[in-house]
Amino acid sequence: MFKKALSLVVSLMLMVTSLSFAAISVSAADTTYVVAGVEELCGVLWKGSPEEAPANVMTDNGDGTYTKVFTNVQPASGLTLKVVENGADGSQNWIGDATGNNITFNVTVASDVTVKFDSSTKEITVTGDGVQFVTNLDIKSINAVGNGDPDDAAWLNGAAWDPAANPMTEVSEKVYEITFKNVSKFDNYQVKFAANGKWADSWGSAALNFTPESGVEFDAAYNGENLTVNVPYEFADVTLKLDLTNFDYATKLGAKATVTVTDTSTPAETTEADTTVEPTTAAPATQATAAAQKAPLTVNATSNVFSTAKAEYNSETNQVTVSYYLDTDYDLVNLEWYFTYDSEVFSVSNKNNLDSTGKKLGIMPQITSGSVINTSIPGKVNANASDLGLYSIDAKVPFVKIVLDVKGTPENVETTVNMNVRVLTKGEIDFDTMRVDPDSMVSYVCDYIIHDASYIKAATTKLTESNFDGSSTETTAAPETTVPETTAAPETTVPETTVAPETTVPETTVAPETTVPETTEAPETTVAPETTVPETTVAATTEEVPVGTLTVNATSNLFPASSNVVAGDEEYVTVTYYFESEKNVLNADFNLSYNPQMLAVDSVMTPYTNGVVVNAETAGVVYGNMSSLELYNFNQKTPFVSVVFKKLGLGETDVNLTVDNLTLSLANAEGVTDEAQEEGLVRDGVLAETSTKYSVETEIQAGKVAPVVPTTAEPTTAPAPAGSTYVVAGSEELCGVLWKGSPEEAPENVMTDNGDGTYTKVFTDVQIADSLQIKVVENTADGGQNWIGDNGGDNNITFNVLAACDVTVTFDSNTRKITVSGDGVQIVTDIEIKSMHAVGNGDPDDESWLNGVAWDPTGNEMEQVADKVYEITYHNVPEFDNYQVKFAANGTWADSWGSAEEGFTPESGVAFDAVYNGQNLTVNVPYEFADVTLRIDLSNFDYATKLGAVATVTVTGAPQVPTTAPETTVPETTAPETTVPATTVPETTVPATTVPATTVPATTVPETTIAQNTTTPNTTLAPATEDATSSTGATVKPGTADTANNGNNGNSTANNNNGTVKTGNASMAAVILLVLVSATGVVYFTRKKVK
Repeated sequence: MFKKALSLVVSLMLMVTSLSFAAISVSAADTTYVVAGVEELCGVLWKGSPEEAPANVMTDNGDGTYTKVFTNVQPASGLTLKVVENGADGSQNWIGDATGNNITFNVTVASDVTVKFDSSTKEITVTGDGVQFVTNLDIKSINAVGNGDPDDAAWLNGAAWDPAANPMTEVSEKVYEITFKNVSKFDNYQVKFAANGKWADSWGSAALNFTPESGVEFDAAYNGENLTVNVPYEFADVTLKLDLTNFDYATKLGAKATVTVTDTSTPAETTEADTTVEPTTAAPATQATAAAQKAPLTVNATSNVFSTAKAEYNSETNQVTVSYYLDTDYDLVNLEWYFTYDSEVFSVSNKNNLDSTGKKLGIMPQITSGSVINTSIPGKVNANASDLGLYSIDAKVPFVKIVLDVKGTPENVETTVNMNVRVLTKGEIDFDTMRVDPDSMVSYVCDYIIHDASYIKAATTKLTESNFDGSSTETTAAPETTVPETTAAPETTVPETTVAPETTVPETTVAPETTVPETTEAPETTVAPETTVPETTVAATTEEVPVGTLTVNATSNLFPASSNVVAGDEEYVTVTYYFESEKNVLNADFNLSYNPQMLAVDSVMTPYTNGVVVNAETAGVVYGNMSSLELYNFNQKTPFVSVVFKKLGLGETDVNLTVDNLTLSLANAEGVTDEAQEEGLVRDGVLAETSTKYSVETEIQAGKVAPVVPTTAEPTTAPAPAGSTYVVAGSEELCGVLWKGSPEEAPENVMTDNGDGTYTKVFTDVQIADSLQIKVVENTADGGQNWIGDNGGDNNITFNVLAACDVTVTFDSNTRKITVSGDGVQIVTDIEIKSMHAVGNGDPDDESWLNGVAWDPTGNEMEQVADKVYEITYHNVPEFDNYQVKFAANGTWADSWGSAEEGFTPESGVAFDAVYNGQNLTVNVPYEFADVTLRIDLSNFDYATKLGAVATVTVTGAPQVPTTAPETTVPETTAPETTVPATTVPETTVPATTVPATTVPATTVPETTIAQNTTTPNTTLAPATEDATSSTGATVKPGTADTANNGNNGNSTANNNNGTVKTGNASMAAVILLVLVSATGVVYFTRKKVK
């Protein structure tokens, strides 16, 4: 009997094996499989042939399956792919998911991503530690996208194939609609519907060239073909409607659409702006119009990069806001722009252009470091910024936002505001250094010309919505985006590689190429003849080099070559590049390379500190850039950069300085750059011809040599505004009052004017203390305030006092530099992290979130799961969309990490940049109950630049309702009598307008028990004493009870059980026992049969 059974099993195995071989034989011998998809994953965009994407050819596993592994894929959302079957005859078959659509997934943490394809089942699987499949679609907006024409704003407001333009109105749940008025006669308007301003999810038609009947609903195909709209009338109103009420993401079916074309007998007058406006650096002219039907105030917004916009306002309008939005897939390393307006019509007040903290200008909301903004010149706002750590640009947040105050009561006035972008340089991060990779830098806008529009997905302008009811008919779309500049939507904004022709990229991927209307590209500029670059080869020498020495050869693309022999007993060598010019320097960036086996950097010197960033952390290269509207003075021989090297070897070695960009200029009467005087001496590493006289010199010296800096080399800027008063604000241990920056609030901290542009304040007999922090507050005569920190930036100056002494704070109003000195003063140059804490709006009545602890930086200690990586998990956190949290080091507020902007809600499981002393993070729990894991990674954090921290918030739906914690876990009797009750904290004790961004540590308000958020004091609450848990304020879910924290910070074990006792699951134990008993019986029975 057993032998028969065994024979049957063997037969079945042979049958299965035969079937397997049959399945394997299905795949043709000469067939090649390639993974095609988005560039972030595949390196190339939707290339499906082995010739176009050899790196993405899949490996034949010999069993009918094929594999491709993408290594170290970075966190990203909405990655899409297909597998392309390339036949021996040259045919292609694009294979997607079960519905034929792209496979879409997220990568939540950096990891290897493995794509596997089964040629017999046609099934594609994607796996990896960070892989998360998209199973549903979160729609935040729907946009109408198609072949708009910048010369005709009626159809799609002139926007051509921009998925972020033309947002539709949600007229009911999941039903979206938009109407375009007075569309002219044409039989080939093209359109699709795109979700969330991207091409990842769109809807069109099931067939090519499908023209829907007016007013008749039809099935909208997910990632389908373009819809063709026919307007048979001279003019018509076209209404587009998309109904996603019954759309099923799993099947991609259920979407409905309707196109309604209505004849309009007489076209209304359009208010289209001239789209051929050239960039201008002068204030645009303003002209009065006499037409009776004209709006009291008409504003035209023009730009060389951003779209045009037009809006009309009534006579009661007192402010107009113009916002510029940049949509790009690339981070910026530097930027420069000039905004002009008619000072007879508008004025710009700093008070009306502050950010949410009320202490900083909010004109560039996304540029949080290394920026200079000048609003002091009537009719003009100038700005530039530079950061080797890069600026991430969010298309939904204004790139620039300026509030204009209307002067008087306008009457029939039409005026123009102009945004002239001079420089936009993109860069990519080098993850080894967490700095920009110099090889990745491209100035795609330079000297006001767009040199490569492919880096700009969209650049739109928005004006405050029109409020004038005149005779002119307006479109239903917002006036801001009515007429894009031809440069804003160039032909390359829908690159050929991103378009999906039927033979190369499946129709479900992106917009078809054949639908893109041609637009005029920005004219190529004629490059000035190159100046002869100084010879960089070192002249041959016939002299014999002594044995045991080091010959150093210094070269450059700008500076002359030099060589010197350094004796063997010399430990150091100094290489200095000198620059002298008739004009000053506006900005520059460079990289200096050397052999790390022969030399090691000891120190790097530049003559200036304001707006200068130098990074020498990577062996073999030094990066640097500088940028200042007030200019750098190089009118005398001045060190451009000087590096002291320590010798590591003997023989011969090279040092090379590559200057990538160098811009010269002269200052105007206001002390800032005069645009008319600006010229690029070096652009993208190429030396240009110039009439400006300059000289360069290279010097190599043995030993540590400090090059001579001329006393006049320090940049001169516009004098401090008349009537300005400077006040030191900071820690109460130093200043006597906590972060008070006005002369009225802190008269004892007003700085003494030394008469030379410097100001001093001496604090006498300061006692021993750690992590004292200060800023200097500039109080202008008009009541404005400017909070100035480290190197003129946003971060506080932090120092220790090791022995009781006098502490002197000196501020130079020319360089914006603050120095702190004293016998016992020690400037903090690095941070020693002993513990990391999750701090936020815990509620004593609900211990699931932050164990009920409210704004206590000593609570909720996180577990160190790896070197400088900290993590903590909270279980069964109930549904709520406004949990607030930050990460605080060492149980104090001196060093904390949050977000770059107020109200930022990180995507679950997706790593993001944690900003030093930034805003609160908002955590959204969309489930009834969820586990929330907080993680901060400081592996690459650099205290000098305050950059490199990365955080992740992961919200996972909990499988069951939490059990009630035993009453004994938090005895009511443990609440100390000294607990501060909630009613003792009046909200008015810390006004929102008195605390600067990043300056207010949360534990430094003992008198009020309110710890200000480092950027928004009225939304972040924390008791000042360790035993207080009460708080009040504007948070939606603050702690209000006066019970004590139970002390469980969740770090005693790997799993935080929030004080509950876990005893196991009885039913599961019974099931396991039953399985074990059954298995024993089966084994026994089988053995009996065998015998």
